[in-house]
Amino acid sequence: MASRVAAQLRLRFLEIQDVKFASAVPDAAVTQRGREPDIVVETWMNTRLCVYLYGRPPKSRALKSILKQNTSASIGTLFMVDAALLPEDGYCGKLRDWQDDLRVMNMGAIYAHKMNSDGLQLIHVNLEETTQRNHFAVWHTIDFPFDTLAVRRREYRTNLRGSWYIGDIASPTFKRRISEERARQRFHYRTRGTQKLDVPPAEQINAAYLALEIEVGAGQEAVKEAFRKLARQYHPDVSAHEKCEAEKRFKEVKSAYDRIKSHRRWS
Repeated sequence: MASRVAAQLRLRFLEIQDVKFASAVPDAAVTQRGREPDIVVETWMNTRLCVYLYGRPPKSRALKSILKQNTSASIGTLFMVDAALLPEDGYCGKLRDWQDDLRVMNMGAIYAHKMNSDGLQLIHVNLEETTQRNHFAVWHTIDFPFDTLAVRRREYRTNLRGSWYIGDIASPTFKRRISEERARQRFHYRTRGTQKLDVPPAEQINAAYLALEIEVGAGQEAVKEAFRKLARQYHPDVSAHEKCEAEKRFKEVKSAYDRIKSHRRWS
């Protein structure tokens, strides 16, 4: 099953414009001691990504070992798991430790795969914490837009603690749509049984970190680096995006950065 998934996923990677090659045979530079990647991807900008497919629950220490080795070689890492291992669409409850690790790693989501009669199906499994601590609302986005590839270094202070190169295959446009859905989910759980509509300050700060695409609670340098990177990407004067879209996203990024600085009392 894993080989079928890898073969079809490799073809999906090759359809992305920026991808130079996607191979199922890793070279010596990206082979792990404990686990070889199922797919190795390289872009025309020489960005490299290792993709690992899991058909059984991974162990947190194994995930961190892979992250450590790949990051030391400036290689991104992307973990994808069989959808059967994850909570079903509509689930609300606690997560297993490894599921929470992947959730934090991917900014509130887990990438999953499923084989059906039509072939490979990719699923963006979204997890949003409810008002009950450590309980998550889960919803699936089936066959999400898979038309981009990025590798970013992210700093994590919880779960898989460290600074790692993480692979991402969800487009910025899709992420904004998911952010809007998350806001609706938060609204639902916040207002259920009450008329209070104000957003708690802590939730505002959490949303600001997510808007900068970094882990909640990241340090000053990580926040500043994330803001500068996104500002360069979306500033209307230089952005490759449509002007109205760039202006909207730039305002979101600037507002999030200012909110975090004010909250943390950074100059």
